[in-house]
Amino acid sequence: MDTHRARLISERLHAGDREEDGTPLLQHIRRVAHEVPAEARTVAWLHEALEWTAVAEQELLANGLTTDELRALRLLNRAHDSHSDRVYLAHLYLIARAAGSSGGLARLVKVADLEDRRLHPRVRPDGWSPPYARGLDVLRDPFDDWHGAVTTAAI
Repeated sequence: MDTHRARLISERLHAGDREEDGTPLLQHIRRVAHEVPAEARTVAWLHEALEWTAVAEQELLANGLTTDELRALRLLNRAHDSHSDRVYLAHLYLIARAAGSSGGLARLVKVADLEDRRLHPRVRPDGWSPPYARGLDVLRDPFDDWHGAVTTAAI
């Protein structure tokens, strides 16, 4: 998908979305999009779309999203918002080990996403915040044994 189109779609989808502290979600999305290389910018603009909105994958594909970009978005999407460090890190471990160009795109975007979240943490109403620094470690060295192997039971 053309980056300009991805930006317009993201701005439309997230126009009223706010983080827990009232900050517009688009501020985070813009920062992430500006930090990734050009080949990952479309995925960066849309990286919150499947998690925050009800946009249909078919709509994104009809607007030019490639299958690799869609696969990257699927990798980035967490279906449920568990407040467990272990579940969060297991999700990142899957991104870290994902094969192909979709895995590469997802990793580029997720590293930029976590770097931004370290500077602008998302703290849930119950006080939980994902372990961003540990998540970056998982993405940078997915073969390191981070406090025990991840099993499918942890997911």
